Amino acid sequence: MGSSHLRLDLALLRQGLAIGVEFGFGSLEGLARTAELLEHSVYEAGSLRRLPDGLGFTLLNPPLRMGAFSEIRVWVNEVPVPADSASVTVEGESGPRRLSGVTALAPVSIPVGRRSRFRLALREVPSGTLTVRMEFDSVAIPPHVWVEFSGVPGAEAV
Repeated sequence: MGSSHLRLDLALLRQGLAIGVEFGFGSLEGLARTAELLEHSVYEAGSLRRLPDGLGFTLLNPPLRMGAFSEIRVWVNEVPVPADSASVTVEGESGPRRLSGVTALAPVSIPVGRRSRFRLALREVPSGTLTVRMEFDSVAIPPHVWVEFSGVPGAEAV
C-alpha cells in the first residue's frame, strides 16, 4: 500500500495516543469498539466468496458514510486490484460498473440501504484468511473514507 499509507497509519497512531493521554486510555477502547461496529455494519458478514474468476463480496450501505464516489480502490492482502479488474453492482440498478469508469465526472452512487456487490477479477485467489481494504474518494466531506475487513472466502453460491 505504499509509504503514504504508512504515514497515514502513523498519524492515526499519534492521534490515538494523544486522545489516550488527554481523555484516558479507556476512551481508546470505546473508539475501537465503535470502529469495529462500523466495520461490521458496512461489510455483509459471510459475503466474501470465491468466484470462477476471483472474489465477490457485499457492502450493506448503512446510513453512515455512503454517497457518491469519484474513485474506489481495492487491495487484497495489500496487493492492489487494478480498477479495470473490479466492478460494483448497486442493488436496484442495471448491470455492473467497472471501477476504472468511476471518475469525478461520472461518480458511482452508493445509496443508503441498498447493497453493493463487488467482483474482483483475480488471476489467483490466495488461500486462508484474506484482508480486503477499500478506499473511497467522496465527492463530499470527508473526501477520503475506507473500510477494511478480513475473512476466509466461502465457496461460490449456487
